[in-house]
Order: sequence, then structure tokens, then C-alpha cells
Amino acid sequence: MDKLPVLVFLRVDNDSLDDARPFNTLRGAKARFRHIASELAQYGQDCVATVHYARRRDELNEYPEYMLELGPRGGVIVSRC
Repeated sequence: MDKLPVLVFLRVDNDSLDDARPFNTLRGAKARFRHIASELAQYGQDCVATVHYARRRDELNEYPEYMLELGPRGGVIVSRC
């Protein structure tokens, strides 16, 4: 049995799964997404991201657990997929 902790992988816009960035918590992934999306919003660009759970990068599945988007007041909207 694999004893590795489950990681939260953040995949922003059209990044490949290989480019997904690992985080220990969903909170960390949301904070990073908020930073990226807020910067892009300053220039009128939209940004979405997906969250994937896996123990290792090679176990990542194409289908996400959550979708993240920036809300109208700057908060992160988390939608279960």
C-alpha cells in the first residue's frame, strides 16, 4: 500500500498535466491561483484552473476534482466537477 500523502495539483488554463504544480493543501492551491488570476485580471484577461488529487505526478488523471475561477469581487469560486 502506498503511504505517500495525497497532493493537490493546480493546472492553470491550458497547461498540460506535466506542468501542474503540486501543493500540500487546497488552500495553498487556491492562494496561488488567486495571485495568478488577479494579475491577469488587471489586464482584462480571464483565467481558470483545475485541481487534481494524486499521490504522485504520474498518477494524475485528466479529469479534475474542482474548477477554480476568479469571482466578481476577487474571491476564488470553487466548483466541484
